[in-house]
Amino acid sequence: MNGFLHDVRFGLRQLAAKPGFAAAAIVTLALGIGANTAVFSVLNGYLLKPLPYPQSQQLIAINESFPNAHQPYVGVSAMNYLDIKKDATVLADAALYKETAFNLTINGQTELVPAVRARADLFDVLRVKPYLGQVFGDLNDQGGRDHVAVLSYGLWQTVFGGNRDAIGRTIKLYGEPYRVIAVMPRHFAFPDSSVGLWVPFHFPPQLLHKCRTCEHNQQLIARLKPGADLNAARAQLHQITSRIVAAEPAWFNRMVQKTGWHLRARSYRGKLLGDRATLLFILQGFVLLLLLMTCVNVANLLLARILGRTHEIAMRAALGASLMRLVRQVFVEAFCLTIPGGLAGVALGWLGLSFIQNIGFGARLGLFTLTPDWRVGLFALIVVVLVAVIISALPIRQLSRRDLQGLLQEGGRSIRGGRGARRIRGALVVAEIALAAALLGGTGLLVNSFLRLQSADPGFDAARVLTAEIVNANARDQYYDELLRRVRALPGVESAGVVNAVPIEWPPLGNAYTVPGESPMGPHKPLGNMVIASEGYFGTLGIPLLRGRVFAPGDSRPMVVVDKKLADQWFPDSSPIGHQITLGGDPTRYTIIGEVGTVYATSLDSPPQRGTYYLNAAQNAFGDMHLVVKTSMPPYRLVKPLKQVVRDLSPNASISHFISMADVLAQSLTEREALMMLVLVFACIGLALAAVGVYGVLNYVVNQRVTECGVRLALGALPADLLWLIIRDGLRMLAIGLCIGLGLAVVLGYAISSQLFNVAPFDPLTLAGVVVALSIITIAACYLPARRASKLDPSVAMLEQ
Repeated sequence: MNGFLHDVRFGLRQLAAKPGFAAAAIVTLALGIGANTAVFSVLNGYLLKPLPYPQSQQLIAINESFPNAHQPYVGVSAMNYLDIKKDATVLADAALYKETAFNLTINGQTELVPAVRARADLFDVLRVKPYLGQVFGDLNDQGGRDHVAVLSYGLWQTVFGGNRDAIGRTIKLYGEPYRVIAVMPRHFAFPDSSVGLWVPFHFPPQLLHKCRTCEHNQQLIARLKPGADLNAARAQLHQITSRIVAAEPAWFNRMVQKTGWHLRARSYRGKLLGDRATLLFILQGFVLLLLLMTCVNVANLLLARILGRTHEIAMRAALGASLMRLVRQVFVEAFCLTIPGGLAGVALGWLGLSFIQNIGFGARLGLFTLTPDWRVGLFALIVVVLVAVIISALPIRQLSRRDLQGLLQEGGRSIRGGRGARRIRGALVVAEIALAAALLGGTGLLVNSFLRLQSADPGFDAARVLTAEIVNANARDQYYDELLRRVRALPGVESAGVVNAVPIEWPPLGNAYTVPGESPMGPHKPLGNMVIASEGYFGTLGIPLLRGRVFAPGDSRPMVVVDKKLADQWFPDSSPIGHQITLGGDPTRYTIIGEVGTVYATSLDSPPQRGTYYLNAAQNAFGDMHLVVKTSMPPYRLVKPLKQVVRDLSPNASISHFISMADVLAQSLTEREALMMLVLVFACIGLALAAVGVYGVLNYVVNQRVTECGVRLALGALPADLLWLIIRDGLRMLAIGLCIGLGLAVVLGYAISSQLFNVAPFDPLTLAGVVVALSIITIAACYLPARRASKLDPSVAMLEQ
């Protein structure tokens, strides 16, 4: 222990004697460790921390899947839910739920409250007990007994001021009385923190007699039995799928063959995360590249430091210091750098985590907490130890050579190391350039992809369009006709319409359809996006009319407007106008009256995979719809007038979720933009590290070759010759590093190809940009040492021997 403490004190003295070296190494380590700590904190919050439910690892989500129709996850019908409840023995329990919203009347004012309709098993699946009262049971799932409500802690505080007498009192939802039976704990959230109440999910008889693949707007959450795993659940769902298919008629079997329909399970965490996990792993991969660059840079600095102490080390060996003692000293000195670097990195990581959340990569669901915990601390500790091992490896290798006197002799007159040391340090710089090229290549691909995504045509005009959700349980077509008349009369309104699914923000549900007497071109896709829209919707969003016409006031017969994708699928060589389609099992024939442009329904990076058909809202509008308004003024100026219109038209209706279509598009790209910004920051740090590495090595070379430079100048060499001599060394390292790095960049491009939009993993423009950027940085880093060499005084330089 005394020897170790002596090594620590000696190492600290050595670092204090060279504060510039120590500061450079600590700052470099802090950047690499800080970036990794920040990103790991996000990854930890999303992937490692348990969800806020007991034994949350047992929770799974079950969906229906139509993979051949590009619908990997849709909701579960009531019929399939009941079969799963009955036959899935690996499940402890399962519950169906549906996200919705209610108009809650509070003190005479109507407010829209996000809510959930759920089967009584939901709270058993989640294993959460109420803070007050008792949650609803199986009897409440029956008609006539379902007017009870469970409140969130926050809504209880808002409506009843935290009064415990709230249990048994009545609230009005859509003007109907609901009895409060329970209040949930303060931090309970399901499916997210915005939900304010839960009510029973009663199945009307018609819901249980529709086809198994209809009504996909409800979700199923289940809990595995102890000892069961996700693979066992998947195997049993496969068996249930087979039994269902065997029991259904021939048309159902044909649908299964065409769409690949089956029941599918995944972890509930996986359902919440979606493809965000891929983004997290990509981000963690980028910061690991940055950490490797950090290690290479500091290893280079430490190697230079050790080589500068050649005489001292050889003398200590001559006086009896063992090789292990010398190795331990180097390792301790590395730790003296990595510990303060790690502490500073953790502090930077905390700031970086705030930055990551602020730019849109933070938790939004309220179920994930990104606050650092013991896992982050352990990760930082492991990183510090690994970094210490990595940066001390090369210096220790130098000391491990048997002939320490030979090491001393290799230092020659300058005692700073010979050709062997120069080769090692040059190899480290090559590694830095290669890693920087990979980092820049991946960053360039993501930036290029994002820019193309921003410029993608979504199929509609988002300029000066405001959207809002209208909630009115008793609304029908007459209500929306009058609403649109009043909205269009507002100052600044150019046009308005209603729709059940706003592009990008509220993706439409898929529904089966057929075109009697026609055969589709290409793979059969019997599912289409079903959108219910009013006659003013297409003009408001600027969706182009390609053939025929759209809906008009007074239309009464069953009619439909189709998009170009659906028309091209069924009528590639003729007009779809006048043809008919049927929907699901409904025998009604809808006549196609128009063809419009194809709209990106789900996201800008997901080109439409299936056609869309539009039904007339004047005949099919029901329940909740979305208002879309084109205005000649800034869109959000209409918020107050629109609220007044809705309030005057119906006391039971509410309008909320105001957002412009421009913001809808921007928000759909938030996480991709955040990823791009972060990798740009990391790429800039990587460029700076590469520049520092090149400068450090060439500066070291100039110091070693001072005498040689003096001799050359004395023999008639021009300063420009010495300038080129030094720059040539830098260009040699650049060329080798680029050859390796561009290969790594291509490999990285293929690894992140799932996140690229209209950009190939091997993109010549991006690779050319990497070459140009690194060439500029390297030449700039070469110039200062080269210029210093060219300015040497021969008489002074020849004396430095």
